[in-house]
Amino acid sequence: MFNPNCIYYEKEIENYELGKELLEKYSNVPKVIIDNHNNIEEMRKKQNYEFPKMKRNLIIGVRKTHKFVENHKVSDYLVPYTSSGCIAMCMYCYLVCNYNKCAYLRIFVNREKMLEKIVKVNNQSEKELTFEIGSNSDLILENTITGNLDWTIREFSKEHKGYLTFPTKFDMVDSICNIEHNGRIIVRMSVNPEIIINQIEFRNI
Repeated sequence: MFNPNCIYYEKEIENYELGKELLEKYSNVPKVIIDNHNNIEEMRKKQNYEFPKMKRNLIIGVRKTHKFVENHKVSDYLVPYTSSGCIAMCMYCYLVCNYNKCAYLRIFVNREKMLEKIVKVNNQSEKELTFEIGSNSDLILENTITGNLDWTIREFSKEHKGYLTFPTKFDMVDSICNIEHNGRIIVRMSVNPEIIINQIEFRNI
């Protein structure tokens, strides 16, 4: 279980059910109210060597950007979803390479709005669409904190067309294994040998 050193959160999350749940879950963790999850001055000023410690913080906000990006690789669209960044420390991760200090985990509590847009775009299409919801984070790992993936699978399984897909390298899948998914969820697993896991896939959990 992830036990953050500090939680940085936007005041607006108190208006959402998940926001209230997370504040209660981590009631004993020190907290800092921020204006914008994308611009935390205290974090930006830290030196690179403090990056592992920054990964021990949890940022909670409301996602404002809901732009879908055409993909055509494993999906039709890359979809902004419930988290960005990660608490793990895999040395090859593109989030670390590209986002540097912003690769720490940010969780977004307005999941209903995000899934609502997916369903709307899905229903407007004449063909079956696939939406990549895990391009910015590992949703299996995030799920251990929020339960968002359990909720998402249950909700999207009610749809009559379309698919959600996400990749993961983690094995904490027990909570999703027995959820009725109606054939609408595609899980992609990345498996590495033990030597790679031990040497470059550092967990921060």
